[in-house]
Amino acid sequence: MRKLSAVVLISAALGASVIHAQTAPGAVTTRSIKAVQPGLYEVAGPRVGEALAAGITKITATPGKGGKSIAVESPWGFIYFDWPKDVKPVAFTVTTGKAGGSAAEISAPGFTDANKGDYKAALDAVIPMAISKAAAQKAQKTKGG
Repeated sequence: MRKLSAVVLISAALGASVIHAQTAPGAVTTRSIKAVQPGLYEVAGPRVGEALAAGITKITATPGKGGKSIAVESPWGFIYFDWPKDVKPVAFTVTTGKAGGSAAEISAPGFTDANKGDYKAALDAVIPMAISKAAAQKAQKTKGG
């Protein structure tokens, strides 16, 4: 039954609309989010939707790389930063821009029910930082002069 639930969940994520994902205010496009590991969508879906709406194309989080532990790719360039203080480093990758920019995928090979709290805390800390840093980079690169 658990595998069937995961299949239904992934199927819903690949459908025309995503019920549980939050879209950015004012967004009119339909977005879908695919979570590779069962249960990851519930933890990551809304945050991944935010990254997709912000134009981020990829976030790679790798524990133990210091100031390059978090790598963010956007149309405005690359950004690297360390793990936020008091957040347990966990490995994950968010890839957006699939299906013409309306779909995203999150993968976290180490994700389990036992550590879902660690992943939620990491995603809740890292993705808003990535969005903020990408917005600042965009502002810097697109200002006149």
